[in-house]
Amino acid sequence: MLIGSLDIFCEIIDNYGDIGVVYRLAKEMKKIHGDEVKIRVVLNRLDEFLKINKKAKNIECQEIDDIIYMTEDFLAKNVCTFSPANVIIEAFGCNVLGEYLEKAKEQSSILINLEYLSGEEWIEDVHLMESQMGAPKLKKYFFMPGFTEKTGGVIVDSLFLERKNKVLSNKEIYLEKYLKGLDYKDMLLGTVFSYEKNFFPLVDALINNGKQNCLLILGEKSQISFLELFKKIDVVKLDDETYNIKNITIKFMPFLEQEEYEELINIVDYNFVRGEDSFIRALLTGKPFVWHIYLQEELAHMDKIEGFIDRFKEVLKKEDIDFLEEYTKLLKDYNFRESNSFEIGSENFNDFFKNFEEIKKFSEKYSEFIISKCNLIDKLNRFILKY
Repeated sequence: MLIGSLDIFCEIIDNYGDIGVVYRLAKEMKKIHGDEVKIRVVLNRLDEFLKINKKAKNIECQEIDDIIYMTEDFLAKNVCTFSPANVIIEAFGCNVLGEYLEKAKEQSSILINLEYLSGEEWIEDVHLMESQMGAPKLKKYFFMPGFTEKTGGVIVDSLFLERKNKVLSNKEIYLEKYLKGLDYKDMLLGTVFSYEKNFFPLVDALINNGKQNCLLILGEKSQISFLELFKKIDVVKLDDETYNIKNITIKFMPFLEQEEYEELINIVDYNFVRGEDSFIRALLTGKPFVWHIYLQEELAHMDKIEGFIDRFKEVLKKEDIDFLEEYTKLLKDYNFRESNSFEIGSENFNDFFKNFEEIKKFSEKYSEFIISKCNLIDKLNRFILKY
């Protein structure tokens, strides 16, 4: 089936991951199909979109790079004049406006329920399962992002890969762009983007890793976490954004739009990331990472961590198992929590830095696997075109 038009619905909850995924998906589908496909993105609010895209304005409907972005309120006010797209994507189980949906049942062909990313085994059985809609024409299917070939994969957008290659080919230019004023040469560089967290164990490990270190802190919650830590340890404030603790330079970064964030995580040596979209970008860099997963009730997020670790190990050769046990224990300990807080956790980062080169080699290998076998854009596009 040809994609004549595509409507993507996204309900942003309280983070940048939801809009990050949808924004990336829309851009990549536009790049693939060009002017042949009209793409509209419907958002419940604009706050997060305004931050990740500097071209965006606080207006109800706007066109950016040949993609139309509108609010749910704008759609509701104008739904009587709307013709639904022939392909619809509802991201993360959001609620599509009832009046729009009634029209779609008569006029549209396929509705994709794009779910949250998971490494759990059961998603392979649900992927591409039809969900009954009671409509004569419109059919709805679950599309389950995951880390195996039998799932929907993850968003491997060519725009990110092109940017990665460009940054790595011109690394000095980008280092100067983001670290101007810092003596970053011979430093081990890392980014931290997290929910509320006590980072004393990380700082303690960096003090003892025998290197000069630089941490680049992104996002309000990460920066607040470090400010809380600074109340309890000796820290030297160099300027409004830069601090020093023994062999560690800590720099608070301004908010970066999506493309700038992608540049930054490709020039550093490792990334601590949060949520879904940043996690996948970290995987695609092929650099060592630590993932702070979105908290869920009754520790449901730990099932996702365990699921990812199981899939992660499946791609590993037997001889690498020793370091992986220590690494995956860190991933679990880093995420074991019933609420986001500044309570100190049980994670031990010493093994992460001790095994850094081994983790780096495997991260590069895993990145190649994800890019070649788990490309969500390719899988989604092929599913629709064969429909």
